[in-house]
Amino acid sequence: MVLPKNTVCLWFDHDAVAAARFYTATFPDSALGEVFHAPADYPSGKAGDVLTVTFTVAGIPCLGLNGGPAFRHSEAFSFQIATDDQAETDRLWNAIVDNGGQESACGWCKDRWGLSWQITPRTLIEALAAGGAEAKRAFAAMMEMGKIDVAAIDAARRGCGPAARRGGAGGRAATPRPHRRRAQRKARAGRLRPAGRSCGKAGPSAVPSPRPAAGAARRSPRVPAAARSVARRHVELLR
Repeated sequence: MVLPKNTVCLWFDHDAVAAARFYTATFPDSALGEVFHAPADYPSGKAGDVLTVTFTVAGIPCLGLNGGPAFRHSEAFSFQIATDDQAETDRLWNAIVDNGGQESACGWCKDRWGLSWQITPRTLIEALAAGGAEAKRAFAAMMEMGKIDVAAIDAARRGCGPAARRGGAGGRAATPRPHRRRAQRKARAGRLRPAGRSCGKAGPSAVPSPRPAAGAARRSPRVPAAARSVARRHVELLR
């Protein structure tokens, strides 16, 4: 038997073999290895009890240790599994959660033994690695998810969807609110006609309507009373 240079040792109460069987049946590039029995009594068991089990999960060599209830898993350690699409993301996430596990946030979930897993689509990893506005949009979308929605991450990368529409997320549609309100008022007054826009296609947010006919009455813009008062005060100060 060739021993790997580095092996991840995972502490379990008493059912390391059950955990190893689940992991190797669930994740690709996984295999169950050998089971070793204790040669003598030890603090959490007796001679002959299953002490350790070797296995590989997603290509990573692991050792499951039946060490008793003294130590528990926490989110300080987790496996990150890169998935290719939504179907693989759903399959792995559901396998963990439906087997007595627990959902968490941002692609994290916990199995029935308390071990944490990050089920992370490659598109999210690529978006965060890209940096800049694309990473901000993808990150904002991810922060609202439990299980990762691949389509929503892809939309955020393109500048579409709710994450792109919010200010600070780096989306093209994150126009400052005062400008949006002015454009909306102009549109209601008939001076601008809103133009349709499909996500991912560049285009103006509004298209000027035809000019009024010669001689037509023009409506003077309405100036708020507070603004008029400030303007008058400025004029008085300049005199």
